[in-house]
Amino acid sequence: MDQTEIIDKLLSNTNSNNSVEILMQVEETLDRLNVFAYDNWFEGEVVDGPDIDKYWVAVTFMYPHKMMPDPDGAARIIAKGGRVYYKKDTLITAAKLREPEDIDPEGDPRRPNQSAAKKIERPIWLVTVELPRSFMDSITSADLEIDSIAIDTDAVEQAYDDGLDGENEFREDA
Repeated sequence: MDQTEIIDKLLSNTNSNNSVEILMQVEETLDRLNVFAYDNWFEGEVVDGPDIDKYWVAVTFMYPHKMMPDPDGAARIIAKGGRVYYKKDTLITAAKLREPEDIDPEGDPRRPNQSAAKKIERPIWLVTVELPRSFMDSITSADLEIDSIAIDTDAVEQAYDDGLDGENEFREDA
């Protein structure tokens, strides 16, 4: 997997507000499943997605090879009807230009007569998480329960939208 390929995918996927919103829902879903409590799950970087299907949303995360996410976190996703796929891969990145040996003698094919950094290959893990859309939808409109008191999150959001939060009642105009 090439670093420029990752950047191109992310730019094309995040140019729409809908994709960014779906990524936030995926993060919220993983958070509510307590997946981030398991080793290294929080360290992932989105490299592909969201791929939105009629019934599924898929996002691929990248981890350094030494930081493979704990499979117990994946078990939590699977228990709720999701799917998780692990794949070993190689990330091709540019070296930091610190010494003359870090320069690629062939140059940059995209910019003639310009120097370019050598390419470095690093082992990585790619973890693809597929979540059922129905499960994500049920979490975003879920009722919270705090101290055995049910809280309707949709009603709370509507109250904020209607200006019923009480912030404006205590302001004094000069």
